[in-house]
Amino acid sequence: MRVLLTAVSGQSHLHTMVPFAAALRSLGHEVAFSTAPEMGGVCEALGFPLLPSGPGRLRLRTEMIRSHPDEVSADIRDWRNGARIFGDIAPRLRVEQLAAVVASFRPDLLVHEALEFAGPLVAAEYGIPHLYHAIGPFHPDSLGAVWERAEPLYRRRLGSSFGLGDVLQPYLDPCPPLVQTEAGRALAPVIPMRLHAYHGAGRPDPAAVPVADRAGESPPRVLFTFGTVSNAAIDGFVDCAAALGERGWRAVVTVGPRGWFDWLRAGPATERPEVSVTENVRVVDYVPLDAELAHTAVLVHHGGANTTRAAIEWGVPSLVIPQAAEQYRNARWIEAVGLGTVLLPDEVSPARVADTVAALLADRDVGQATAAVRSAWRAMPPPEDAMGAVAALVSAGATAVTQ
Repeated sequence: MRVLLTAVSGQSHLHTMVPFAAALRSLGHEVAFSTAPEMGGVCEALGFPLLPSGPGRLRLRTEMIRSHPDEVSADIRDWRNGARIFGDIAPRLRVEQLAAVVASFRPDLLVHEALEFAGPLVAAEYGIPHLYHAIGPFHPDSLGAVWERAEPLYRRRLGSSFGLGDVLQPYLDPCPPLVQTEAGRALAPVIPMRLHAYHGAGRPDPAAVPVADRAGESPPRVLFTFGTVSNAAIDGFVDCAAALGERGWRAVVTVGPRGWFDWLRAGPATERPEVSVTENVRVVDYVPLDAELAHTAVLVHHGGANTTRAAIEWGVPSLVIPQAAEQYRNARWIEAVGLGTVLLPDEVSPARVADTVAALLADRDVGQATAAVRSAWRAMPPPEDAMGAVAALVSAGATAVTQ
């Protein structure tokens, strides 16, 4: 089977699909990615071919600021930024290039990540089965806003017969049903799949690794990480880590890639601290999340999809401090299902973070909830067991949608 995986430009978007891509490859299928050319180095490191299509991150940012400055907001609850980029700008600027890739590669199946909306359109035009690759809990309000922006492009190219339900079906779901949203549980057809979140290097599947009593370790460990997009915020959390260090805790702050832009800045993000080590606090560019989470008592993060999935897989309580995009929704979901708590950016201080981390560690309900959801994740079918449903999708085929 020949499979094309499509993603909006950005490491976090591509990384959500790497576990499924690797599973497909290990089963002997031919796999390629299609995203912006700037992701070529990432694909090369993974050993997957890149068939370029679509704009890079800076082009998306420029077009957003130029065409929709009224929707560029610093309010983390304001989803207009994301809805406009993923529903309108990105698919409009990449649909023709992606169509050319599909015409040349001729995949048997197109798999698109949750916010890549050119993929299902092109798949429909070419009569190719497609699979919606979810990244976490299903937030219908977020996707509804994206579809509102995407719908005009779909109407122009496919007519009125194709709707959001067609984009979402079939739905590959990596979220344990125990904590899936009510709307997510109502979706059909769904292919549940235990996918180990990818963080930039191959490491053991946490499903096979026993977890020690991390809360009982002395001193307990706390990991601060803010991903590949929101890492501009991490500079302010070094003081929070230091406050934990002063209480005798151990803390690691991973600052992430340098030079990523901030939506509200003209230039690159500020310089990060150099790698440093103190008695209780380490500040590093990168640490393998899986290696660290096996010993982490509390994870302080932004609520990004991959980091949230990692917290679930390892059963680690979360203190979520959302910064942008889908993170606010993920943060409130984590709090609602009992996996952690939320602080908004303007509520953050070293003392507040230290007190909240200590409260999370002592909260038995959170500890039980994280252990339960980890067990639920481990009980999901691994890719090789779920691949029958994917094969059936391809065998059923699809019919090209025409106006």
